[in-house]
Amino acid sequence: MYKKIIPPQRDLLFISRQTITIVWVVFAFLLFAIPSMAANGLKETKVPDDVTPGLDHLLSLVQPDSNISVDLQAIEKLLDFVASPKSSSDLFYTDKKLDAHSAYYEFDIQSNLEGILKYAFNPDIPSQALMPSAIRLCHWTEVNGQKQPLPKLWNFLPTTDEPVIVKGVEHVQVAPNKSTGAYFRYDTNKTLILCKYQGRNLLISIFKQKNTSDVGRKGFVLGMDEDWNYVYSGEKGLAKAGLGWVDSYMYDSFGISVFYEVDAQTPLVKCGSFRWLRAGWANLNVIKKRHIHKGLKRWAKDFKGILEHPSLPEASELAQTFSYFETFSLDKLKTIAKRHLDILEKLLHGDDSSSAKQIAKLIQGESYLNQMTEKEMQSIVVVEYMKSLVGKKQHVDEELLMPESSPKLTQLISIPYHH
Repeated sequence: MYKKIIPPQRDLLFISRQTITIVWVVFAFLLFAIPSMAANGLKETKVPDDVTPGLDHLLSLVQPDSNISVDLQAIEKLLDFVASPKSSSDLFYTDKKLDAHSAYYEFDIQSNLEGILKYAFNPDIPSQALMPSAIRLCHWTEVNGQKQPLPKLWNFLPTTDEPVIVKGVEHVQVAPNKSTGAYFRYDTNKTLILCKYQGRNLLISIFKQKNTSDVGRKGFVLGMDEDWNYVYSGEKGLAKAGLGWVDSYMYDSFGISVFYEVDAQTPLVKCGSFRWLRAGWANLNVIKKRHIHKGLKRWAKDFKGILEHPSLPEASELAQTFSYFETFSLDKLKTIAKRHLDILEKLLHGDDSSSAKQIAKLIQGESYLNQMTEKEMQSIVVVEYMKSLVGKKQHVDEELLMPESSPKLTQLISIPYHH
């Protein structure tokens, strides 16, 4: 029998390439993880064991074929944990699930639950309007087994004697990671539960990623993260120096957010969010608890800041404005997006770094603009308008967002809001 013999030098070449790949993966992991260790400084603290059964119960409800009813008694210890006072120096986490690390983050919102539902769970208000540093695009593709909009949950308050449950599928595109620049697209199964607990309004939001995300692509954060200026290259890889070759993925993510109305009159809602994440490259999970905690904090900062901003209009007025933006023609959207990109390019002038030159070259000309989808251009309109409301510097001329007719809408968009 003939047996093929591999020459020794060829074998050595194979081993050498494999070794180099492993070394690069380890180097990339250290490059990604070590700065977070130094910057965080929080004490990792496991949540009480009696919280775990409640988490497991809620996660069992998110599967599309699940017929399990919500059991409020089963989540009593979980809700007690969310409501309890905690040290700000602790980074809370739970047991690993599906080989994913976790973190917990909580914050208060000066609002009643009805107000949060009207803004954050409104079919007429895009999600990126309230969390622009976390999400580029996010929308329900299926609700209760049909292609229909999310119901207006606030209409079920205050008569929630029986839990109101909404199940569906949500498509998500995240904003670039601050450390690596990576951004991803994926679908999630999602369940919302609106009910009363001990006489107080309660909303529970649960999601579970359906499949591995598409490959990570290079994104860029221009200036400070709170400026909400992001560039999405569409190119595979990471934007961090030396890691442009990496094919990264979000292998799995799932989470539970609890919005518990502590006091409807003050008003005050406590939000506690548990999140599990497994992501990386070469089937290696590089995500640690501190990374997840930072991501939750990033989301919460914008979410809370926007909802509590004194210039935020009534939810019905905001929804009306966004409905108007959806009527923009493709030509008008391209005009707005082009103006946005031109100003972003000017921000890079004087920056001689290789990344700045790379970004400027990317967004010049028509090719970058032409590959943008209508929804991606609409997202620019939404975020630029939100900048105007909360006093951030816009990168779109205000007149481009103004209605060409409709005096009512002209007044609505051009006059600052105050509660």
